[in-house]
Amino acid sequence: MPFLFLGLSVVLSTARNLFSKNLSDIRFGTRSFFLCQSVLFLCGAVALVLFGKISFGVVAYQTFIYAAVYAILLIFAQWFYTAALAKGNTALCSTVYSLGFILPTLSGAILWAEAFSILDVLGVLCAMSAVIVSGLKSQEKEKTTKSYYFIPLVIAMFASGGLGIVQKLQQKSAYAEQKSIFLLIAFTLAAVISFIFSLLAKKQGDTPFCRGKLMVASCVGLFFGCCNLLNTSLAGLLDSAIFFPTLNIGVILLSMICGVIFFKEKISKKELAVLILGGLSILLLNLG
Repeated sequence: MPFLFLGLSVVLSTARNLFSKNLSDIRFGTRSFFLCQSVLFLCGAVALVLFGKISFGVVAYQTFIYAAVYAILLIFAQWFYTAALAKGNTALCSTVYSLGFILPTLSGAILWAEAFSILDVLGVLCAMSAVIVSGLKSQEKEKTTKSYYFIPLVIAMFASGGLGIVQKLQQKSAYAEQKSIFLLIAFTLAAVISFIFSLLAKKQGDTPFCRGKLMVASCVGLFFGCCNLLNTSLAGLLDSAIFFPTLNIGVILLSMICGVIFFKEKISKKELAVLILGGLSILLLNLG
């Protein structure tokens, strides 16, 4: 059953990546951008109410702390990943973003004494190499991506890794059964913060608001909320070195295929090298 849920999480995470691409043409920092992000997180909270077993009884203060940290990481992960997709190839962005699994994988060995072998070390080195290669400037005349997508993408990658660590911490705590309310608080906080930013943002440079974008943001939020619920549960059931690499290689491969099919994206030599290094990294971590 855990692996069935893992497969479902791969599909939902990929859907979230693809739909986020449709939001990437909204300029980062504008009112429309932050409003869409607020709707996204709000719909994520709705998904948690619908599919999570929410108990509105006494909530431990540790759960609130985890939720507050998680909300900040959600914001960094989603905002900056969307910004990176505006200039970056879907397959490449998905690969680098997914390499954030390095952090929870390492935390499993450091904090919970989970097994960590030489193959795991090699896998981490391959992942780091993939991130470095993705930041190199392309020498090709016809670029399929632009280099300035890299900084927001790396920020999103580290935030993604941080989400995995907090998921693991919450599930290993004495209040693991409060995972649904923990996620609900986090998504609600992220929605409120995004809405406040939309009120403070300047109209200059904003694009005319399209209701269709709200529908896309709603879908992204539903996918994001559901996969966070699944991932938090699975983080407490499976070892980090199995769960996080397997999840991310699935998302990478499925996102790459969908990017080529739906967005007609071309894979450059640099991007191919990143995909190979990322895939090799995850394979080594699984073998380890």
